[in-house]
Amino acid sequence: MQKKFVIGTRSSKLALQQSQLVQKKLQQLAPEFEFEIKKISTEGDRKRNKQLSELATSGLFIRDLEIALLTGKIDLAVHSFKDLPTILPEQLKIGGIIERANPLDVLAGSTQKLADLPPGARLGTGSLRRKSQLLAYRPDLKIIPIRGNIETRLNKIKEVNLAGVILAAAGLERLNLTEEITEYISPGICLPAARQGAIAVEIKKDSKQLQELLKAAEDEQIAIPVWAEQQFLKKMNAGCHAPLACYARLEAEQLVITAAAAALDGSNLIRQQKILENYTLTTAVNTAVQLAEEMMAAGAEQLIAAVRK
Repeated sequence: MQKKFVIGTRSSKLALQQSQLVQKKLQQLAPEFEFEIKKISTEGDRKRNKQLSELATSGLFIRDLEIALLTGKIDLAVHSFKDLPTILPEQLKIGGIIERANPLDVLAGSTQKLADLPPGARLGTGSLRRKSQLLAYRPDLKIIPIRGNIETRLNKIKEVNLAGVILAAAGLERLNLTEEITEYISPGICLPAARQGAIAVEIKKDSKQLQELLKAAEDEQIAIPVWAEQQFLKKMNAGCHAPLACYARLEAEQLVITAAAAALDGSNLIRQQKILENYTLTTAVNTAVQLAEEMMAAGAEQLIAAVRK
């Protein structure tokens, strides 16, 4: 029986914090084992001068971690689930969803809320999903493409004269930077990305020991909505760089799944929702597939295809 496991992670502060969270949870569940963290440099980290929409490569931040998994350098890889492609290499699988922080987007580093910003205000984001929905809400905004880690993006506010930046709440909360948050953006204005805020652990399919541990660490009430979002994204055949959003949330005994797609200039916004009573994992993912089919029938595929051209 294996007694020591190596956890692979990107080297950013956020990635390390997420890996330490996984390490702590696994160590509590299995104190008889040792869990060591190993930093892995990824292609996405090495190409910091490129915009994500220019690179448009699924797996940009995870391929090197997967290679390390397949070659035995690490035993498990910790990811922001949002960064993962919906189809993994044949030998790999998601062993578990360990946690989900606040999935919403936020306006950060601003002196005013989104509705109060002056006409033509400059906002920074590298996300086409955020850009398209923000312009649907306020066509007068000027969206400036930025990328980098959270600290780098916050620094861009002064460097390139921005009114603020749009970030994931989860990252700021995990790094104890909530003082930078001006406003949590309503999902009615900017629906989050599928799987945003969720931490996924990738393992080899034959890693029986780790699979048992990770399943024990998983909370079904967190995992079911995230798996529904994953299945929606897979059915749409889209990655995290598409102007597409999906957010599943629990409300009392219901699972509410909402999806949105928008033209890059915000001129066309498609939004659909399904509500599921007495949900299970199976009914949740099946309902997410139905929602994807309804979105495609409403024209979402054409909006996504326009970005790929």
